[in-house]
Amino acid sequence: MQHQQLIDNFVHHGDGGRGTYMRADKDVLYSKFPTYYRGSYGLAGETIPLAVRLRDGSLLVNGARLQWPASGHQRNVLAALQNLSGAFGVVPFHSVVAAWTDGEVRDWNQKPIPIRHLQREVGIVVPSEGERWQEVTEKDKHGRIHTRQVHTLGDSVVRVHDRFYLSAVDPTGRGSGMYFLAELHTDRAPASLLDAFNALKPKTVREAEARGANVRRQGEWFAIPTKFLTSELLRDVERGVAVYRQRHVLGRDGHHELEEAILYRVGPRKGEVYARGVLRHIQDEHRDLDLGTIRWHQVVRNIQGASYTLSGGGAMAQFD
Repeated sequence: MQHQQLIDNFVHHGDGGRGTYMRADKDVLYSKFPTYYRGSYGLAGETIPLAVRLRDGSLLVNGARLQWPASGHQRNVLAALQNLSGAFGVVPFHSVVAAWTDGEVRDWNQKPIPIRHLQREVGIVVPSEGERWQEVTEKDKHGRIHTRQVHTLGDSVVRVHDRFYLSAVDPTGRGSGMYFLAELHTDRAPASLLDAFNALKPKTVREAEARGANVRRQGEWFAIPTKFLTSELLRDVERGVAVYRQRHVLGRDGHHELEEAILYRVGPRKGEVYARGVLRHIQDEHRDLDLGTIRWHQVVRNIQGASYTLSGGGAMAQFD
């Protein structure tokens, strides 16, 4: 059977079949290469899942970056999904394994999950709209709006066991964005992507946005503009309730660095962090966020649970 026919039959009709390097039954579509295969290094004898039909009939599609020619099979699957009337989610299976094992394993090949277990324990809560380029609007330090294009697999919300995860592309990532899977702190399934994104925002961010503040973000960190004067903050430093730092790294194992920061150690504002200058990612995975040198911003972290990103080793969840 031709590969495209095999894909269409599985995606649209739930039928199985066999192609030269593809196989399908009613539950799973996969690339399969014989042990004597020599077309691409490392694929000989490999079986790579491309899509799994879940218990409710929705499709969980593997969004991890694959080697050629499996990547060609994957592209054809994504193209077939554009005309699908049913629900689907495009999620790197590496991320599913990470959520399944609480981060102990982040590579599908190290601990592939049996298909019957995926069908029982994974669900598509908010379906994907497919692979596409999305126009993202951003505000700079002066409040001016800029737009740029971000590549997305089609943001969605999935359930793994009894937890809900937002699967999306972070537009603050370098290039065309960075894929992430973030656990939502909620016992109720989000009704929409907007609900899922809002679930990541702490109360202080939601209140600031309601006031019309120009809240900006880099990865999991939000920057809320304040009206505090430098003299006010430095007075607290002199009193010993806060400390001044340069090149302060956020979080215990963090990768986001503040050019200038004032951290409150005691008192009613204990734990609050204020910053100005550039917020940058130490490993250069995010675009620098210039907060300016005049206004101080309160820096707060989102309220996600575990979060998993993919990079390197052929595991990027983006398509070029």
